[in-house]
Amino acid sequence: MDLVKKNNLKIKEITQLNMEVFGGCNLACPMCPQGIEDGREKDFKKSLNEGLFKKIIDEAIPLGLKYVNLSGSGEPLLNRKLEEFVKYLSSKNIISMIYTNGQLLDKKRFISLCESGISIIKVSCMGWDKESYKKWMSKDSFDTVRLNLKECLGVLETKDYKTILQTNHLIQDYKDKDFQFKEYKKNWIDYLDIKAEIWMAHNWSGIYDKDEISRKNKEIKKIEKRSCGRPLNGVIEIRAGGIGKSKGAVVPCPNVLGHDSIAVLGHLDESSLLDVVNGKKYTELRKRHLEKKFDEIDYCKNCDHLIEYPDSLVWTNIEGREYGTSRISLLNYLD
Repeated sequence: MDLVKKNNLKIKEITQLNMEVFGGCNLACPMCPQGIEDGREKDFKKSLNEGLFKKIIDEAIPLGLKYVNLSGSGEPLLNRKLEEFVKYLSSKNIISMIYTNGQLLDKKRFISLCESGISIIKVSCMGWDKESYKKWMSKDSFDTVRLNLKECLGVLETKDYKTILQTNHLIQDYKDKDFQFKEYKKNWIDYLDIKAEIWMAHNWSGIYDKDEISRKNKEIKKIEKRSCGRPLNGVIEIRAGGIGKSKGAVVPCPNVLGHDSIAVLGHLDESSLLDVVNGKKYTELRKRHLEKKFDEIDYCKNCDHLIEYPDSLVWTNIEGREYGTSRISLLNYLD
């Protein structure tokens, strides 16, 4: 946040890009806007092409780029150029990561990604047993995914790859936290012997505002909202798609999934990265966050990430991973 204040609301350094390479998904999980009602807006289900990808990376490198999360709110393994993107980042000594639902991550694809130089693969495993997995992941593939992950971990034991494999889990009912935590621990983390993290579910900027995951139960009227920190750091969120025929839409955060169009701050197939990041829309967003005028921002006003809730990180054995930090860089958004 000091970075913004010192530069008069302007960003001069970009350390990390969260860069979606495919906007669609092969699942329809009920807690995700991709699977809620009509799903994601059609304009944002596109694939990022190689030319635009390299343009964005090349513009970010002189600004201090060190990390690229090749994920946003779609399934990255659906992009056929994914390995080429990873190779390009590896050639620039940039740490890379994907966040995947794991349905397409078999041993063969895992080896392909490892050989491309991927740094971290994090797999979303929502559902603490076979029945709950089928409900929350919208597919009865609990056993298949666990077996595939076992084989992938076996590859890392026998091959000299530097890739890190992790899992991510969500508690889907705050009142049932203890039970779901124990089951996740038993059926995923201990079973696989893997690095992992378990979080409380969130409300996707108000789109998925359910009583069973409500942070508002923490006497919200007495709690002063604070910035989530995302617009105030050198971390930029980029969508594969964009409004109309445009691509590479810059948005404030991943949580605007479901209403991306009202949160677009510019398109990178039309403007440079720095021009969008320091453009009028993005600058005004940072100003409102610093002034805590969240109710003036449609996609922020109902977001539960504005509420201080350290307990949302239930458990992790990933070194350096804390509440408020980035998955890939461990940069603290709240600093």
